[in-house]
Amino acid sequence: MCAGRLTKVVVIEQLEKLLEPDSVEAFLASTWGQTYRHIRGWQGKFAHLLPWNQLNEILRQHRLDFPRLRLVFDGKSLPASSYLRYTTSGQRKVTIPRLQSVKLTEQLRRGATLVLDAVDEFSQPLEDLAAGLELCFREHVQINTYAGWHTSHGFDLHWDDHDVFILQVTGRKRWSVYGMTRAYPFVGDSEPSPKPDRENPIWEATLEDGDLLYIPRGWWHVAQPLNEPTLHLTVGIHNRTGLDLLRWLTERISTSEIFRQDLPRFRSDQEREAHTNRLREELLSAWSEDLLQRYFDEMDQKAEARASVSLPWAAMAGVLPSTPETLVRLVAPRPLDFKIADQVVEFSCLKKRWRFAAPALSILRLLDEQRVCAVHELLKASEEKLDEQTVQAFLSELLLNGLIMVVKD
Repeated sequence: MCAGRLTKVVVIEQLEKLLEPDSVEAFLASTWGQTYRHIRGWQGKFAHLLPWNQLNEILRQHRLDFPRLRLVFDGKSLPASSYLRYTTSGQRKVTIPRLQSVKLTEQLRRGATLVLDAVDEFSQPLEDLAAGLELCFREHVQINTYAGWHTSHGFDLHWDDHDVFILQVTGRKRWSVYGMTRAYPFVGDSEPSPKPDRENPIWEATLEDGDLLYIPRGWWHVAQPLNEPTLHLTVGIHNRTGLDLLRWLTERISTSEIFRQDLPRFRSDQEREAHTNRLREELLSAWSEDLLQRYFDEMDQKAEARASVSLPWAAMAGVLPSTPETLVRLVAPRPLDFKIADQVVEFSCLKKRWRFAAPALSILRLLDEQRVCAVHELLKASEEKLDEQTVQAFLSELLLNGLIMVVKD
């Protein structure tokens, strides 16, 4: 199972489709965080996520700057001036990046790889994929794209500080995967991970159109283009570690008197031992059996939602479109955990604690299960407890407070 409960939208529309024909349960039990996995797909499996024409639109219509947009040749980033120019605008002399399309394509013909980070912020299918995976893994997800045409590799042999899914959208690429040479490395470690023996990869094969490759954090890998147009997406999942837990716990015990005291550098051995014992006792008192769950719950509550805008309705007095066919989306980036007491339903998300009258639960639960709902579905779910006017007013309140957005009128 995914972290926490698995909602229908997570399994059916996102992770299950990503991994098919493999099962989610088998992948999480035997692969996730443990070893690489190559899943053979079929031609066109990922084609809808980022076709060439959409990538062209993104490059043409957005002001992209280095390092978010970069060209890489044989492991090194090319100067931004080789494909971008900068202009100034207005009295404030704001610097604006402009894509030089001719120079860009010249560099690509010479063998450069085009890299665009966080492409999920420009594409609805990719945003849906990232948001769905965040619901499942309850961690931040970012999708980058890599496009190449010749035989120069973009990046040298390297490892990532997060787990990655490689989705081969079109074309082919030759991959070599190696294990960890240092257990669970971090960027900036005082002792860098030694490079593996290039002659002995754990796995080496060509990713075909529609294939998926999963690589855990810290595993060395390198990709080699095959002198043909190729485009793949890297889906990065940034999991939390024990060090993250310790940093969070440090914040929790920062109000403790003993931890706020100066350390007894010049006291007697007995006094220093007593102080150390008090520190340990205070720490252990905070180290309860439910420590991990408390940490995960708080991180879920503080998770930031992706940008949501519902114009023109959110800026109008009536707020919500009145048509029953209007589609609304729950913006909360994590599944909701409802608690009901004294005719009040409570839950935490978006760094806030929310409280509503208990009859609202039928609406909230359906939004949490389906994520995108038509207004008439929400009306039907609550018809025994709330009238249409009350439901419309409640949805307007959710919209004004940023819990839902209008998907389609």
